[in-house]
Amino acid sequence: MDSTALICSVITHEEWIPRVMAEQIDSCSKDPRRQRSIILHHHHGFGPVREVGVREAIWITPGLLIAQNAWLASQGRPSWALSAPPTMWLDGLDQSLTGRRILTVTAATILAWRRLPSGLGQRPWSQLAAGRVSGLPAARRTLEDLQRNLRTAPPQSLIRIQTHLPNIHEEWRVIIDRDRIAASSGYCLHEGEDSRVITTVFDGAVFDPRHRRIAEDCALQAAKGRSPAPISVDLAFLRGSDRPLVLEGNPVWCAAPYAYGPQGMASFLKAVAACRTDPVNPYRPDPWMLREFGGRFRSSWGPVRQDQTMVMP
Repeated sequence: MDSTALICSVITHEEWIPRVMAEQIDSCSKDPRRQRSIILHHHHGFGPVREVGVREAIWITPGLLIAQNAWLASQGRPSWALSAPPTMWLDGLDQSLTGRRILTVTAATILAWRRLPSGLGQRPWSQLAAGRVSGLPAARRTLEDLQRNLRTAPPQSLIRIQTHLPNIHEEWRVIIDRDRIAASSGYCLHEGEDSRVITTVFDGAVFDPRHRRIAEDCALQAAKGRSPAPISVDLAFLRGSDRPLVLEGNPVWCAAPYAYGPQGMASFLKAVAACRTDPVNPYRPDPWMLREFGGRFRSSWGPVRQDQTMVMP
């Protein structure tokens, strides 16, 4: 094995993710002019991954990371620490970059509300701020609906509520590592405001080529000086507009890969690797995520944790 190779374990139930990575790095890895090859190891995540090198990059979903770390703790082994942008990263952006009001508060705070704060509309989008749980998929909700969904939520879980953006047309993803563009790609097109038809980049969606540079510049502006961790920034162009708006900022190690091209995919995977080999601001799961995913591999836990309540560092 090439000692200079970048080795990445891709831990996911989704077969398309390692396939897209492999297809796009194939020509880059075989090019003799490249200094490093890239080797992918796909693990399906139906049980704990027992052997991953200490310098190996890790692409993984947050739920599987939580389950894996609970298993590692049960074995008396250190958890995997992966860099993540701050949970409140999106809330701190100027509204000129987001085009809407964004508010992140605890579940307990929302349950005490009698009305939604101003500027959110009657049916804003709501979701867990740092991850996804089955009890609260991202959706538009009234306050009554949201409070109903939060009745059994951990009181300190952070919930993000944001004004609905009408008439989104193009969505782009930009990967930023050390204040530089690592990769970028359009990833879906919306047919129209009243339509649920979405065409992805893998289904033949064609994006305005002028929007790549505009999206990259906006993502750089949003990320500059705000997080030392690599970050995946999602942006939207509203129909008829050339001004992108920031939708989300997420960890790179769980960001789905799109049409980055050979060099872009290699740079993306290097950013994924940096999240582990040089971790800053390590990901800390929301208590709702811990509750839903922490015991997934319980049948494989060792004696250290069999009779203990799971606690994440």
